[in-house]
Amino acid sequence: MRRDVSIVMIWLCLAIPAFATTVVPLSFEQLVNESQSVVFGRVSDVRAQWTADRRFIESVVTIEVLRGMKGSARESIAFTVPGGQVGRYLNVIPGAPSFAVGDTAVFFLTAQGARLPVTTGLTQGIYRVQRDAASGDMLVVPPVVETGKIVRGDRRRKPVQLAVFESAVRAVALRQAQDHSEQGRGMAAR
Repeated sequence: MRRDVSIVMIWLCLAIPAFATTVVPLSFEQLVNESQSVVFGRVSDVRAQWTADRRFIESVVTIEVLRGMKGSARESIAFTVPGGQVGRYLNVIPGAPSFAVGDTAVFFLTAQGARLPVTTGLTQGIYRVQRDAASGDMLVVPPVVETGKIVRGDRRRKPVQLAVFESAVRAVALRQAQDHSEQGRGMAAR
């Protein structure tokens, strides 16, 4: 009898669906191209709420846009990230970014229909910005998203000046726009 109950319990555990988040690493070009909007901003509000089906908690993050780099930039933008705390319930999603009021970053955002935008590639779409104590420059710090071996001193992991980073984003966005216009002309010629 005990053995039968154990077998039934094991089968029930195996039958329950498991939810997992898998994020494919994106190159910088893919990150820019897949984002509808890229902005440098400061977090002005973070508010956690239940999703419409009340199965998960998400946080609505509002940022004050300091500078637009791609797409249309308004004074402020709100977007959602998975996870947060509502009352005594805490929902932590590995790989999802978390924010506090006052955080500064470059945000890569992707729209999903009528819903609020989300960060492109979860944490991959957040490049934190900090002021260099020695020079006073604003430095953009790339997120760690590579799989495999992390090499000390890797140039791709070094912080870069905000102006240099913005130039790189604008260059990729310009190439994307040129590619789309060339494809449009090619289609019209047919």
